[in-house]
Amino acid sequence: MSTEQTTAWGDAEGRRRDILSSAELILEQQGYAGLTMRAIALGAGVSSGTVYQYFSGKEDVFAALMERRLDELQRTLAKVDRSLGIAGVLREIEPQVTELWRRFGRSAAQWEAKVLSGGRRGKEIAGSAQDYRKTIKALAKALNETAEACGQALIDDPALPHWVWDSLIGLADDLLLQGARTNRVKPAQLIAFATGAIERGVIAR
Repeated sequence: MSTEQTTAWGDAEGRRRDILSSAELILEQQGYAGLTMRAIALGAGVSSGTVYQYFSGKEDVFAALMERRLDELQRTLAKVDRSLGIAGVLREIEPQVTELWRRFGRSAAQWEAKVLSGGRRGKEIAGSAQDYRKTIKALAKALNETAEACGQALIDDPALPHWVWDSLIGLADDLLLQGARTNRVKPAQLIAFATGAIERGVIAR
């Protein structure tokens, strides 16, 4: 299970990408339990010692993977067209949220324990906890700007972006488990209903 090796000797950033690509594949196929530094090294085509030069342990690797995906989501939130309306904005980011949950959902408990609940904190773990907060802030900003662009006002409550995030994760979980599809609800129909319901739930009346 080795990744394609084209990284030049001395390319530290490229080597780090190789390590993270190997780790992401292991995490997807085997879950958090299979994510060992030795397995990561084998997949990246480097020694375990090389992996330890970049990360102090698998917790740091896991946190770095989450951080990379959250950074991508933040960039999408920053540029998505506010004229789409809140439901439309949520539909734009739904594929990224679902992909994030597909890759890391099985390891959510470890993420919670190691990152968000004050577990062992290396540089990567502390950075990912901060990145999660930045994602929630980016979501709140996008929601507020979208509501303003559409002549609406959001409910004034700091819990709002967290509730929206949790609702999107719930939607992602159903899409991945195909729970609604077993009842003959098509994914597009579920996404349209859920994002519309979230919009109705956050608009001040």
